[in-house]
Amino acid sequence: MASTIVGSLVMYRNFHSPLNRAFVLFALSVAFWSLFYFFWQTSNTSSNALMWCRVLMAGAFFIPATFFHFSINLIESNKQYKKYVFLFYFLSFLFLVSDFTPLMVLDVRERMIFKFWPTAGSLYLPFLCYFLGVVLFAHVLLYKYLNEITGDKKNKIKYVFLGTAIGFFGGATNYPLWFNIHILPIGNMLVSVYVFLVSFSIIKYRLMDIKIVLTRATIFIFVYSLVLGLPIWIGLRYLGFGNWLLPVTLMAFFATLGPFLYLYIQKRAEDRLLREQRAYQETLRQASAGMGRIKDLEKLLNMIVYVLTRSVRLEHSVIYIYDEIKKNYRLGALKRRSNHAVFLESVPQESVFIDYLERNHNSIIFEEIKQRAQDYNDGQLISIVKIMQELQVALVVPIYIDNRLNAFVGMGKKENGKLYTEDDLAVFSILSNQAALAIENAKFYEDMKLTQQQLFQAEKMATIGIMADGLSHQINNRFHALGFIAGDALDTIKLNKNLEMPDKLKEMVADLEKALGRVQDNVIQGGEVVRGLLKYTRKGEEGFSPIDVDAVVSSSYEMAQFKIKNGQMSLIRDYDKGALPKVKGNSTQLQEVFFNLIDNGYDAMMQRKNELKEEGYHPT
Repeated sequence: MASTIVGSLVMYRNFHSPLNRAFVLFALSVAFWSLFYFFWQTSNTSSNALMWCRVLMAGAFFIPATFFHFSINLIESNKQYKKYVFLFYFLSFLFLVSDFTPLMVLDVRERMIFKFWPTAGSLYLPFLCYFLGVVLFAHVLLYKYLNEITGDKKNKIKYVFLGTAIGFFGGATNYPLWFNIHILPIGNMLVSVYVFLVSFSIIKYRLMDIKIVLTRATIFIFVYSLVLGLPIWIGLRYLGFGNWLLPVTLMAFFATLGPFLYLYIQKRAEDRLLREQRAYQETLRQASAGMGRIKDLEKLLNMIVYVLTRSVRLEHSVIYIYDEIKKNYRLGALKRRSNHAVFLESVPQESVFIDYLERNHNSIIFEEIKQRAQDYNDGQLISIVKIMQELQVALVVPIYIDNRLNAFVGMGKKENGKLYTEDDLAVFSILSNQAALAIENAKFYEDMKLTQQQLFQAEKMATIGIMADGLSHQINNRFHALGFIAGDALDTIKLNKNLEMPDKLKEMVADLEKALGRVQDNVIQGGEVVRGLLKYTRKGEEGFSPIDVDAVVSSSYEMAQFKIKNGQMSLIRDYDKGALPKVKGNSTQLQEVFFNLIDNGYDAMMQRKNELKEEGYHPT
């Protein structure tokens, strides 16, 4: 019975595994032998006892082959020893052919306390040698493998080795009496212990303490012996041995097997019915695992709604993300398949809907919240229903970061009309947890990128400042030279201005004097520009001092002249220059502020001028 139970449990967990299949065959061989061993021991005639002895031998023939098959799968050497598996199964079939002949079981006789004990036939000793040899061979392979491995795998093999050694040692106490050697088969009780040790080593990846395993096995055997064994004992006590025993025993056997068979069939049926649902659930699990690799927030949000809509086959899905500036949840991304609905652009942070999400931390199903609102006539729930109708969603899944609602996903109805299940909600919960981490990473990446840009700009300005010191010196030297040359030429012209000369030459000298005057003016303006650039690149070490605001504006505008051509933009100063008092401030930093205002304003207005092409528009 114990072997049948654990074999069925392993089969239910994963019968597709080669290891599990091999163990199920092994467990069923032991179960077959054990069941008809019981019938033999409860027989009241020699003919019945002989029949049950020969039937139980059919299970015993396949125990060594199935155990070897299970062992080589356990040590992952199936291909290497595959030929031995075929050989041992073939020998088991050969012994099976001789089963219902005197060659295997000659007869049954009274021995010691047993009324009907079998006598070995001529083929029983070769079978026994085969049995012991194969079992010993399998244990040698297990022991060698045990010394080559470490960790949890070593513990698993250790339990199998210990369990099978105990079981086969206990079962071996049956053999002496077959050859009229008076040793009682007292070790049979160890067979159940071995079955539980081996099954635990397969089912559990991390094995528990051996005391816990033995305790659970003992409790299991006690409960099933009480539930199934007590009725049989009462029947034997009051009805005696009879034909009723076989159907009752079979009923107990199938009653034990029934729950596992039911669960197996149920699982198969659900797998078939929910195949489509579990397929998209697996897709969502895989998608959630890959979210962390997306650094662009917009791409991440679009990927989330795309995967949801396509895999679950939704009418539409949306995601709203918290906007720290506007203090609301803005529409971050949407994907629709079968409608052209218009969605809300934002949801206020103080809305009852957001408050409900923040307090409950659970997904909201529209139909459930609608039913609760009708049952309790709750004003808050009614408001939530209205908002969900405006959002056009059948399910809302919140996304939290550090217990703060960072975003929420809204999903429309499924195109096939099916409802959202508990399995769906579990998968969406996993998806929301992964999405929370991915959104946080994307935001951090964007902030870091912005910080890097600012640092790069600051470093660039510092580099310009260093260059400006050297360049200004060189440029000023050229300006001084030009100014000196122009001034010397003007002095010469003035000294000889009254000399007699033709009118045409006088006109030419006058033009030359004006030109040299303009050169001097431009030299002065160029020097001012260089000094302004130098001030701009030096970050105001002088601190606060009284400043002429108009002078700062003028110097900032002069700095912008490298970009703004004459006549492209008008700068209007709407203040009284004469009455404007000085203010306390840092002239270098204020110059940077005004320069940025002028520069950014110029860029924006030129874009408007070039794109809109408004008649008569002039940047001001």
